[in-house]
Amino acid sequence: MLSPQQRNFFESLGYLILPGLLADDIDWITDEHEKVFEKKGVVHDGSKRSFLVPFIDESERLCSLLDHPNIVGVLGSLLGDDFNYVGGGGNYYSGDTNWHDDGGHRVGGLVFVKFHIYLDPLTRETGCIRIIPGSHLDGEWRGQLQKIRLQAFSEELGIQGVDVPCVAAETEPGDVVVLNHTTYHASFGGGPARRHLDLNASSRARTDAEFKDLDKFIKIIEGFKREKEAKGEEDMILSTASPERMRHLEQVIGRELYLRNAV
Repeated sequence: MLSPQQRNFFESLGYLILPGLLADDIDWITDEHEKVFEKKGVVHDGSKRSFLVPFIDESERLCSLLDHPNIVGVLGSLLGDDFNYVGGGGNYYSGDTNWHDDGGHRVGGLVFVKFHIYLDPLTRETGCIRIIPGSHLDGEWRGQLQKIRLQAFSEELGIQGVDVPCVAAETEPGDVVVLNHTTYHASFGGGPARRHLDLNASSRARTDAEFKDLDKFIKIIEGFKREKEAKGEEDMILSTASPERMRHLEQVIGRELYLRNAV
């Protein structure tokens, strides 16, 4: 469980760095990461990013991350004990990633977070995630930031994206970075094969506006799930779920069925 100070930090600045949170597990997580890419026949050549969505769903052991007390404790502290798991991906990153936020969510709506697990040591010079603290908050300046981002910062500020003032979240394998989806982040200077996986979660929807937010994100990931179903592949994250894990899956499953029947 997070402390009140950590929760306040996340709410105010839009991110948390949690050193060593998964230090005891990082070796097997790294092994499973490589096995999933092999299983899916994806060979990373370093020329561009390679990614798989969904990801932990392809490995029974990775599915157990949703049962991990450290992960459940952090997400429960930030989103409530009945948080939703809304999917995740696995990556081999290559080169720079310019400034962006995730998912295009409405600021002030349903809270979405991404739980980043990096499998290689990363510094400011070698591609660690960079974060603009507080950029998840609503206000007129967010629209201006969006405009600047689309122009790669050069015209508006006279600097390149790599020079934007930020927090460089340098990490070792086993550290975790948790980010509000609407927090701006980037990566510069990284090598051609940076290994990473993530879990996305949201608070539980309770109002009409929150259900609209949840449905919008579900529609983004729906295509990946239908492709898996069309191949007759096992929904491992569901078939191996404990009653406690089901608590974090049930609302999304219900909304997926609702959206399919509404078409």
